Amino acid sequence: MAYDYSSDNKRLELPNPFRVENSFLFACAVITLAGGVVGLLWAREAIQANSTRLGIAPLLVGVALLAAGFSFAVVAARRLRFFFGRGRPRSLAPEVAIGATGNSARADFYKTTLRQGGLEYPEPQGALNGVLYHAVPRLITAPLVVQELAQRHFFNALSFLVTLASFLFAWGLFGTQATRPLISIVYFVFGAAVLLLPLVSGNQANLGTGSLIALIVAAIVGPVAAGMLGAALPSVRYSVTSQAVFLLVCALVAVVLILCALHAQLDASPQTERACEQRTLSMNGPPASLITELDRTLQDQWVEKIPNRRYTRIEPVTEGAAGSGRFAGELLEETQPMPMSGTAAVTFGSALREPRHSWLVMLDLYGTLLTIIGVVCALVYVRGFDPSRVLSEGWGSTATVGYAAVCLAIAAFCFQSAGAIWGRFNFESALVWVELLGTWQSSRIGTGNQFNSRLHTENDVVRVEAMTLRIWRARVESVVFGKDGQRQVTAMYATSQEAARLASDLQAFADRQSVFAAPRAAEDQHRIAALQATEALLGGNAPSLARVEALAGAPGAPRVTSAPAPASPAPASSARFCTACGTRATADARFCSACGTALPQP
Repeated sequence: MAYDYSSDNKRLELPNPFRVENSFLFACAVITLAGGVVGLLWAREAIQANSTRLGIAPLLVGVALLAAGFSFAVVAARRLRFFFGRGRPRSLAPEVAIGATGNSARADFYKTTLRQGGLEYPEPQGALNGVLYHAVPRLITAPLVVQELAQRHFFNALSFLVTLASFLFAWGLFGTQATRPLISIVYFVFGAAVLLLPLVSGNQANLGTGSLIALIVAAIVGPVAAGMLGAALPSVRYSVTSQAVFLLVCALVAVVLILCALHAQLDASPQTERACEQRTLSMNGPPASLITELDRTLQDQWVEKIPNRRYTRIEPVTEGAAGSGRFAGELLEETQPMPMSGTAAVTFGSALREPRHSWLVMLDLYGTLLTIIGVVCALVYVRGFDPSRVLSEGWGSTATVGYAAVCLAIAAFCFQSAGAIWGRFNFESALVWVELLGTWQSSRIGTGNQFNSRLHTENDVVRVEAMTLRIWRARVESVVFGKDGQRQVTAMYATSQEAARLASDLQAFADRQSVFAAPRAAEDQHRIAALQATEALLGGNAPSLARVEALAGAPGAPRVTSAPAPASPAPASSARFCTACGTRATADARFCSACGTALPQP
């Protein structure tokens, strides 16, 4: 499994966590398919020998084993190889599209988590959950999927344990030779329909307070009722006592193994730290430009050049007729979740050495063992099947098929439960939340003297005084069960240096903002030089030869040539100078071009 990003980092290549369980599933598929083929061959021989009645059972059992084998193979093939593509693992909150603004309740939840510096966990409800969390205190900080599975299977274990105790009590203490067959049938049907069937379908055993009371009553009063009912019914020649005990004990062992595997998933109490950097900024410009600079800064910090996941973007608004007001803006982003450092492929040997995986291997081994026993019992049943024996000896000869059905059902339950835990992925990422709060004022600022400046500029400026900048940042560890499962944050670690560096970058950007509008482009400089050269040539105030050549030679400067001299000499006129500053003036000027003083008229 791997990401489909163009990156050379090997951390993006996730090993298949189902590799070990797939081996067990394929082994079970081969065993059951082989048993199904053998059953069909025996059915073929019976039909060819004109013994159709002897071929019915091998045919039905063979088809059932083939269906079980293909189901094992399909599950393993689906997990053989798959990819974490773009958008996986799932985001912590709904993402905000590029160029849009928005927020969500889930994003507010994680902002509250950063502000409070602590993770929240749901409080367990119910009496049995109270007992469970009292016995295992660390369960409260486990991932929610682990907590839900632990609650469900703890209830299942108690259900099978109570049912087994009730059955042994009723059968051993109060049962008689006449009532024990009926008691065993009732408990076998109850265990299969009420307890085992919901487990195989992925649900919790249907055992509530009413069922618990019924089991207690059945253990004490049931044998007497069975004796009274048995007197009115024909004698039962077949007992399913061994099948009932086998069902309850095997299911109880499977649930206990699952609880041990879940207990191995528990970690120590997680860290819940985060960094908070608060600054007071003043800037000459709209605060929205700070959000734009923040976008550029965060993009430079993309992990493996993978875009961040944006959960909140609210730009500060500085528009209004009053010319002042309050503003608020925020941005919440998460870097691309990366696999935890040290993630390696799980092999059979490494799984046995690691406590987190060893119980899962035991659970898969137990499921494989039950599959082998189930196939053997099914083949033994069909090999010795004879309808005439059922009519003469009763249903005692069909006991092995009951064992086979129980084994295959519990084996499917084991693989299903183990697969839910095998598909655990741990990730790490950085969560950044930036807040902007403050007031703004608009004003108009101009540059240049109205009388003697040749360049005047005016612009409307939004000023921000004493704006509050808060940066919340943390490195978070998250976990997901399954490729498309909901991701949950399990730990937070402070990143104080990164938060302080980001705050300093934003503060430096705010300090660089100016209130003046000035021609800064290279093209503006070229055009100003051309205008100065033209004005110097047309006015009588001729600059030096070097200055004229420099101005005229500037890129974009116009080529200016003087007009040809007149044919007859012009009458001489006396030169005029300003009485205030001494600047030479043209003959028709009324005011000094340098200081604006009125010139004496001839």
